[in-house]
Amino acid sequence: MSVQIAHLDSQAAYSDRRAFGDYGEFEVAEFQITYDVDPQDAANSRIVDLDKAPTTSDGKVRFRGNARLVYPRNKTPSCLFVDVPNRGRPTAFSFNRPSPSELQTTNMPSGDGFLCRHGFAVLSVGWQFDAEGMSLQVPEALENNHRIVGEAICQMQPTRDTTSLLVGQGGVFTYEPTGKGRLYQRASTQAPYEPVDSGAWRFGRLRDGEFDPSTRYISKEGGFSKGVVYTLVYETVGAPVVGLGLLALRDAAAFFKFEFEWPQDKPSFAIGYGASQTGRILRHFLYEGLNDDENGRKVFDAVIPHIAGGQRGDFNHRFAQPGSMGIPAAGQRFPFAARSTTDELTQQHAGLLDQYNHPPKLLSTNTSWEYWRGDAALIHVSSDGTQDIPPQDNERIYMFAGTHHINGILPLTDRLALTGEQLPYPLNTISYTPLLRAVLHNALAWVRDGIEPPDSRYPQLRDHSLVGREAVVDRFAQSPRFQYLPNAENLPGLWHTDLGADVKNGVCDHPAKLLSRYPRLVSDVDESLNEVAGVRLPEIAVPIGIHSGWNPRHPLHGAPDQTAAFAGFSVFDGLNCVPESRDACYELVSQVTDDLVDARYVLAEDRELVIDNAMKRYDAAQATSTAK
Repeated sequence: MSVQIAHLDSQAAYSDRRAFGDYGEFEVAEFQITYDVDPQDAANSRIVDLDKAPTTSDGKVRFRGNARLVYPRNKTPSCLFVDVPNRGRPTAFSFNRPSPSELQTTNMPSGDGFLCRHGFAVLSVGWQFDAEGMSLQVPEALENNHRIVGEAICQMQPTRDTTSLLVGQGGVFTYEPTGKGRLYQRASTQAPYEPVDSGAWRFGRLRDGEFDPSTRYISKEGGFSKGVVYTLVYETVGAPVVGLGLLALRDAAAFFKFEFEWPQDKPSFAIGYGASQTGRILRHFLYEGLNDDENGRKVFDAVIPHIAGGQRGDFNHRFAQPGSMGIPAAGQRFPFAARSTTDELTQQHAGLLDQYNHPPKLLSTNTSWEYWRGDAALIHVSSDGTQDIPPQDNERIYMFAGTHHINGILPLTDRLALTGEQLPYPLNTISYTPLLRAVLHNALAWVRDGIEPPDSRYPQLRDHSLVGREAVVDRFAQSPRFQYLPNAENLPGLWHTDLGADVKNGVCDHPAKLLSRYPRLVSDVDESLNEVAGVRLPEIAVPIGIHSGWNPRHPLHGAPDQTAAFAGFSVFDGLNCVPESRDACYELVSQVTDDLVDARYVLAEDRELVIDNAMKRYDAAQATSTAK
């Protein structure tokens, strides 16, 4: 076992000793973990540069991280629920539907107690070497006892004209530039890279009219224009073994599943969960064959990669940046689907779960936004976009129709809280939390009781519900309500790329040569302009308004022919998509909800929640209509 020390830092009561149903009170324990892994063990062989890391006297590579366990004090947990923190922040506690005030005071809110009431012991594991909070300390790879020199890449699309840009990816400054680099600009991520003359830009920024040299910023003659995509490739020194984050997830989960001294019996099952960035790392984890530990034991019985789309990510190559978004690199390549298929562009034959004789259950959940990002459909369609790929027996695929990446809330707003960016249409309001709670509950029943989850629901070619983005944009263009629309040709998606001859060893050439596009497919819409496929909540099925997984960039921020990151919209006026009578709406909403409960896409305990959510959107629609 590679976990050599799991040092208990602190222990305390969870949620002020609140009792949660049959499972009673919970405890919170904080741990510091020391890992020792054997670079010669075949179970670790796919970790890039592990063979170049310094070793202890017994030939092991040592690294350290933290973990937190929330568990029932006097009961055996129903399951070990392994939460993969997103940029150092736990994500699983969103299942509890916390209030805004709770979110301001804790990153493990109890909310309505969903996780605890169902007996989940929640383990959050630090895995990201450049994160704050839940994180990992990893060694550098060395060549001939010297630090490695290479290139890192970052991409920036400013929302305003500015004289300087902060160097970094996803808000994180990971690798220090040496002062050497190349800068490119282009109108969108689909356009060719245009080099910026080396004499027209430099490291540093203007402050109070004076130039301040700094590797944290770049400046350019004439400044940077809003909406333009800038890509910086720069030299750096020091290559941490980024892929050790994957081993931390594997070995911490295995330790707490098989070795940890629980107050009662050990949980018999483990489910891995990650959202967005960490949904992608779980896909990467499976692809690298890491669900079997060094002792050959199955780590996760089920895995739920949420809002990950068809991507993996920057988790296991040299100079990888785990917080990277949208930059072609080693983790954005084929395969995309769990089932082994042939890539029509490269003739490679592979699948996400090829490494396993007994793979875990896989329940992939995505919103409309990941489809509009251009990659989610690749988990169930061929690489040339001509054939559906059916899920495997151990797999379920769910699209939450008419939703967006960051979940939906009321009241209506046209400001993206993450960035402060203004949007032309109000942000999507639909909450998919009840659907996600049902997925987790069904996953537990699947691994524990052998009860299969409901059938996959997602857009498909065979029933003509899966179409190109341009077809949907054309439908919206026919409505006078939508003044701002994206150009489908300029929207993001995955590419078949050339990353250099050494990419097989985890070393990428930057920027990637973009050779040809993979298909970018989404759900078609009906006469109400709502999506026809996926799991449709009452707001979509009734419908109450128009809800999308895309929202154009506002002209104020440049590039209005493209879409804003993370955002969809909800529109409640203009197309008579709201029932006239509240009583009639309530009856329709109740019927749709009951059908979802009967089919197990919604839990019976969440029936009233789903109805209440829909009726709040109805009231918002009526208020919008009155205001007009």
